[in-house]
Amino acid sequence: MKTEFDIQLRPLDMYRYNLYHTYTTASGWLTVLIAVIAIAAAVRKWGEVGLSQTVMYAALGVILLLYTPLTLYLRSKQQVLSSPVLKNVLHYTIDDTGITTSQGEMSSTLEWAAVYRVVATKHNILVCINPRNAFIIPRAQVAKEYGAIRKLAQQHLEKYRFKMKEG
Repeated sequence: MKTEFDIQLRPLDMYRYNLYHTYTTASGWLTVLIAVIAIAAAVRKWGEVGLSQTVMYAALGVILLLYTPLTLYLRSKQQVLSSPVLKNVLHYTIDDTGITTSQGEMSSTLEWAAVYRVVATKHNILVCINPRNAFIIPRAQVAKEYGAIRKLAQQHLEKYRFKMKEG
C-alpha cells in the first residue's frame, strides 16, 4: 500500500502544532495552573489586600495565559516564513518502507522503526520523530488520504505509538 500527497505548511498549522506540544507537556500545564491560581488569588483577596497587590495577581494570571499563545503564534509565523523548506510545497510518499518527504532534488525517508509516534489532532497529523520534533501534515490538505495514512501507520507502529482516530 502507498499514498502520496503534497502539503503547503501555513503559519497557522505550525501554531497549532506548537500549542499542542506546549500544552501537552508538564511545563504547559504548570503555566496554566499558576495563571489560574494567580487569578483566583486576586478574586479571593479582593478587598483584603491593597488594590495594587490584587491588580498584580490578576495581571500575572492574564500575562501567563496570554503570553505563551501570543509568543507561540509569532514564533510559528517566523519559522514558516523564514524557512525555505517550510515556505514551499512538500511532497510526501507514505508506504511500507516509511515516510518520504521530498522537495525539488532533495529527499529524505524516515523508516517506520524510527518514528517516535503518530498523533492525529483535530487539525493536524503529527509524525513525531522524537518528543520535540514532528512532521506536520494539515488534515484539511489530506482529507482524502487520511484513511490510507491511518492504515499504514497502524500496520507499522505499536499501539502505544499510534494515536489516530478513524475519520
